[in-house]
Amino acid sequence: MGHRFSGRPEELWSERRRQIMPTDVFERKVISRVRRRGTAVDYGAGSGYFTVVLAKHFRRVYAIDAEWRMVEALRKEMERRGIANVGVILSDRPVDFDFPVDFILFSNVLHEVDELEELVEWSRIARFVCVMDWKKVETDFGPPLDERIGEDEMRGLLEKHFSSVVSLDIYPYHYVLICHNEEDGLDEAD
Repeated sequence: MGHRFSGRPEELWSERRRQIMPTDVFERKVISRVRRRGTAVDYGAGSGYFTVVLAKHFRRVYAIDAEWRMVEALRKEMERRGIANVGVILSDRPVDFDFPVDFILFSNVLHEVDELEELVEWSRIARFVCVMDWKKVETDFGPPLDERIGEDEMRGLLEKHFSSVVSLDIYPYHYVLICHNEEDGLDEAD
């Protein structure tokens, strides 16, 4: 398995993160493109940094994380903010949903999983999938370089499972790929 984030849940809300991955950019450049906003899944949600954003735009959000301390921090954060449309799931495996999923977000998590191909295949349950992960460049923060998955490698994997993969250059240290098999495609960003 790749490097799993070993810091404290509150570190995922740090000022540095807010500077390098501002959520308003995610809202304007990614969420604004998604037409159907019924159900979203935040896979590898951590303490809920992007879950909070998804909860503003989707009727129901399922936040999945494999770490108990992250799940507990996420629950507390949703309660503190009064967010009631988020279900929190402790799991290190894909979840079998018996209802349509409009959007799945993988943010800074795919470099941590063992069964990457299986997880990408599972994500086809959604109309749209967004992968945001660390660029494969040396930095003094983030996962070790040898555990990062390069954008070209990730794009190649996603193209095996999705009819369209769109790259967005919106963050300095992360690549963003939006995938879909929907015929109606994505809206243009605001």
